[in-house]
Amino acid sequence: MLIAKKNEIKEMFQKNLQLLTPWLKESVLQIDEIELWEKVKISYNDEGYPVCRYCEENRSFQITSVQPVQEAKKWCESISIQGAGSIFMYGSGFGYSLFEVFAQKRPHTLVVLFEQNIFLFTAMLYYFDLEPIIKTQKITFLIGDMEYFAKAFDSLFFSIIFANCTFPVVAFTPIAQRNFKVQYMKIHQYIFSQLGLFIFYIGNDHLDNLIGLHNLLANMREIVQNPYISCLKDKYKNVPAFIIANGPSLDKNIHHLNEIQDKGLIICTESAIVPLMKNHIKPDVLTIIERTKYTYTYHFEGIEYPEDMALLCLGLVDKNVFPSFPGAKIPIFRNVEAINQWINKYIGDGSAIDAGANVSHLAFELAAYMGANPIVFVGQDYAYGPEGATHSKDAVYSEEKGKRARDILKSKPIVYVESNEGAMIPSNQLWLDFKQGLERKIAAHSDKIIINATEGGVKIKGTKCEQLVHVIEKYCAETIPYHIYGLITDNKNKISIMERKMGLTKFIKSVEEYAGLFRNLSRETAKGKLVCQEMIHLSKEKDSIKYRNILEETYQKNINIYQTFIEDELYRCFSQQVIFVYYYLMNRLGLIDTSQKITKIFEIQHGFFHHLNIVYQSLSIYLEDAIEPLRRILNELEIKEE
Repeated sequence: MLIAKKNEIKEMFQKNLQLLTPWLKESVLQIDEIELWEKVKISYNDEGYPVCRYCEENRSFQITSVQPVQEAKKWCESISIQGAGSIFMYGSGFGYSLFEVFAQKRPHTLVVLFEQNIFLFTAMLYYFDLEPIIKTQKITFLIGDMEYFAKAFDSLFFSIIFANCTFPVVAFTPIAQRNFKVQYMKIHQYIFSQLGLFIFYIGNDHLDNLIGLHNLLANMREIVQNPYISCLKDKYKNVPAFIIANGPSLDKNIHHLNEIQDKGLIICTESAIVPLMKNHIKPDVLTIIERTKYTYTYHFEGIEYPEDMALLCLGLVDKNVFPSFPGAKIPIFRNVEAINQWINKYIGDGSAIDAGANVSHLAFELAAYMGANPIVFVGQDYAYGPEGATHSKDAVYSEEKGKRARDILKSKPIVYVESNEGAMIPSNQLWLDFKQGLERKIAAHSDKIIINATEGGVKIKGTKCEQLVHVIEKYCAETIPYHIYGLITDNKNKISIMERKMGLTKFIKSVEEYAGLFRNLSRETAKGKLVCQEMIHLSKEKDSIKYRNILEETYQKNINIYQTFIEDELYRCFSQQVIFVYYYLMNRLGLIDTSQKITKIFEIQHGFFHHLNIVYQSLSIYLEDAIEPLRRILNELEIKEE
């Protein structure tokens, strides 16, 4: 631990500054130096170590004891960090606790440091040489409160190093417990709430991903024959948009929706379409996010929709949905999702929507993308209604064919949450996850007026509650400039068949390449399984101690091989569920310090290779089978061009 003397602190600061990420560097440079040293007071103890005191408002307190090194050592002995895959560290301890953790932890262990006080973090840069820690590439700094580091935390999740965080050790430094406990507990609760949401976003399993790929490729004809979502970008600036969800409260004010017609956009979320049609309300947009066959069964099979309506839904919906809809339509690419980005790169124009995990998320993103303001939610309960109702009485879920969906919701444990009226009402964790995801999207659009005109349901942060009838009176005064279905139809007539054909040709070539790449990965995982079987056998030998070097080398080699499976975004997309499960199992095992644990770690790695082998085999076969249907679509385009 290299410490700067009084006459060296500015040079030390400049050195550390150059080591920081652009986000951190910019944050630190925003700190006023006069204010910094008014808050942070430094003196040196008899051993030459800087001792930190902090001043705020009418109080002053010690950040470190007068013996900071001893304090850090004693604290570090109280936490179990040996063998940990990651450490979530709350508070830096003005550097001493951080350096002690790096002295005691294993080389592979990732440290995620949450330093709530940016002044303390900045002051630390003046007094300690952080290069030895930063150059390990096993440290992530998240400074400030939750809102400040949220984007940086999201970036961490979408990087492979997050796999080390599947079984973290939680460590609150003395200062975090002593003087900033309230602030750090809020951060802690936020982090683990976000982790739960991230896991939810990863998806169910490999089959779920494969269904998405299958549907996207099956919808390729629709993708190449229809416009991109970019044709609607900002076309409805300052036009009110009403997002109609299918909560139980929809029945209370559905009769007012006809008053919006042609004076605002009505965006219908998937299952709300049946109640709207039954009540003779025609939305401007029907939007869908689900990829399962039930979307078609529940809301398209045997139903005739008007042609002067638009279908804006993800390109990965069931293959029967688009052909059964007679009106204007746009298959939407999901943003920041590898399969969609892959196809969009060749066949799209780069435009995409984040979409989220719930159809209301997609509807909100669409409204914002089109420039709408205000954005109004109707029937967005995220909670049970009277007598346990889950949806509008006119929804398909009230019928026999909706029994499956009803049963799934009934099987979920009840949780209670604050309502718009301030009472505690019943909901479930799935809906609360959706609510939280929606709140994050709302927070990202602070320039918009977001109104919750749901007459019931949970309180949604970032919205203001108003009665629907008053919202309509206030904002629906002028006729909208043009209809969405007309815009889409006009842009469809402008499509360049030659450009679509060229894009599809390149995409088919990429499909062929990935089919071969996944076949090679399948062979690598098969080899990995055989090696693990051999290591399991060696680890069980009576004199297994003589094989310790080869066991250790093979273990490390396997860990390094895992990087191969995530070096490409498409690889990661299909393998991430397996990666997270098996990293959790490896991280939970902790320090490999017994012969039994050596055997166990290779059994875990064998399972890892086994399941990745299944993933890659299925992908290579599926992509090989997809090539011929794609070529047929290409031939159709060539005929059409002639």
